[in-house]
Amino acid sequence: MHALLLLALAGCGGSGDPELKFSEIRSWMLPPDGSTLPAPRALAIGHKDELLAVDTAGRILVYDANAELLRQWRMPDTTAGRPEGICVLKDGRIAVADTHYHRVVFFDQQGKLLSTLGSEGKGPGHFIYPVALTQDDKGWLYVAEYGGNDRVQVFNSDGKRLWSLGAFGTGDMDFQRPSGVAWHGQYLFVADAFNNRVLAFPTNYSMVGGKLHRSGGDPLTLHFPYGIAAGKEGVLYIIEYGAGRLTSLSFLGHDPLPCDVWRFGSSGRGEGQFLTPWGVAVDSKGRVFVADTGNRRIVRLTP
Repeated sequence: MHALLLLALAGCGGSGDPELKFSEIRSWMLPPDGSTLPAPRALAIGHKDELLAVDTAGRILVYDANAELLRQWRMPDTTAGRPEGICVLKDGRIAVADTHYHRVVFFDQQGKLLSTLGSEGKGPGHFIYPVALTQDDKGWLYVAEYGGNDRVQVFNSDGKRLWSLGAFGTGDMDFQRPSGVAWHGQYLFVADAFNNRVLAFPTNYSMVGGKLHRSGGDPLTLHFPYGIAAGKEGVLYIIEYGAGRLTSLSFLGHDPLPCDVWRFGSSGRGEGQFLTPWGVAVDSKGRVFVADTGNRRIVRLTP
């Protein structure tokens, strides 16, 4: 395996962090599924700023830039459980972390099943519970999994497994439920949920760097970060399942060290609040979308 640099965004404090400001907050429910009202789990931005959502009914829903539902389809099977991650690839395919079926499923834009990647196991190219995925500038796919074999596996554009990052644990190179991944500024960011931190791996996997901290030198504090997304102009957004809030990081240099921190939201059911949120996505206009799972809604925040 390649040598790696670990940059850690560890640890909840920061009550004095400035508040993120938005000009508009809009939310909407997902369409019913029979007699049930599903909740969103994961979000992704597609072409022309389409918003894709995975829900607790095992559906993929596609909205246009004005939040109008365009189309939807179901996963091949949901008997064992529902998927937890989604990513739109550079070639237009839609990749879904089919968590409880131990694989990644690829669809075309209309929902036609194209192929699958992986099967149950702990070896190279196998998964226990794949939960999140992202793609880098080269087209490599990064898939995070949990279930005692917590790691991130890396695949090239042909689906060949290249290597993996991390293992289960609490050490500097370990994960406990890596629930979100994002590629941004030549770094892979991993939301290491149960360790209450985000880890950053540089693209060249060298040994240069250090721990990430606020611009004032204080440690960054998080409470169960579940989702992570890259925004415009070097901004990274983290949604915190435990704190019910959105954290924004603005990096002050080429390396993610140090950063400025802003916060938005609290745990609850009102406007400007989130309840056990799972996912976050950012479109080309800088609008932030949150899978407000406990409140069974998608929230759009316009800067």
